[in-house]
Amino acid sequence: MTRTLTIFEADVLRYRAQGYRDHEIARALPAGTTERDVRNAVLRAVRALGARTLDQAIQIQIHNQSNPNGDQP
Repeated sequence: MTRTLTIFEADVLRYRAQGYRDHEIARALPAGTTERDVRNAVLRAVRALGARTLDQAIQIQIHNQSNPNGDQP
């Protein structure tokens, strides 16, 4: 299953790609965001992108952002 990520999911992946930890991401996002929200967003993003791991999801998201029309390399 693949779908476009929500803005929140994409933001969480971007922070994770930069090396931030869940508690740091939660503090950087809108007030009221918890570490659990961040962990759930990671899981949803991995599933949404059809990835098996967080690293794979990040790579897919980077590819999708650099090829918004789905062009193959």
